[in-house]
Amino acid sequence: MSRRWVKKYLNEKEIADISNAVRAAELETSGDIVTMVVRRSAAVRHVPIILSLSLALLFLGLQFIGVNGWYLSDSLPFLDRHWTFQFVFILLLALLAWWPAHFHPVQRALTPTEDEKEQVEKRAQLEFFLHRLNRTHKKTAVLIFVSVMERRAVILADEGIAKKLPGNTWNEVMGPLSAHLRKGEWGTGFQDAIRRSGELLKAHFPAEKGTVTHELGNHIIIKE
Repeated sequence: MSRRWVKKYLNEKEIADISNAVRAAELETSGDIVTMVVRRSAAVRHVPIILSLSLALLFLGLQFIGVNGWYLSDSLPFLDRHWTFQFVFILLLALLAWWPAHFHPVQRALTPTEDEKEQVEKRAQLEFFLHRLNRTHKKTAVLIFVSVMERRAVILADEGIAKKLPGNTWNEVMGPLSAHLRKGEWGTGFQDAIRRSGELLKAHFPAEKGTVTHELGNHIIIKE
């Protein structure tokens, strides 16, 4: 499946820089840092339906209720000729609604915030297990997960790390990362989060010299 969509958010240099940032951070820790970006996590099938219904209701309101004595048929007189013209016009509005429904700002606007948050967290948890981050020898993997449509991030740490670093420790990584995402600074956000994660990990999981401890790749994982 094509991954060309990611170029709107991360160019080739930034993708390479993210891999290099992971490699550099892991030089000082035995923990594994994995980065992932997905196109979306929340379901958006409802968006075109909501837009279609909204446009249809707007049409009905302007056609039969009007605004301060003005009716839609005053500007489009063919709508008064026969009910079939009105029906066809509503169908055209419904089809028109499918175009803006593909844009991320529209999808975010029509998806409840709590639903977005919950679905991004569930997607991150799913990917954590699908990519076997829970299978490292010492349970010391960290996933830095970003979902583009929602502009949300999740950081998940395996149980070996959770025993030494409480969950709220990652707030100091999440705060700056979320700020970068809101600004559209995807590459900078990832690199900053990697660096901060590496600093947290090396205090409790320092690198073990002379041994190969990293079991996961450095490249960023890109998925729909």
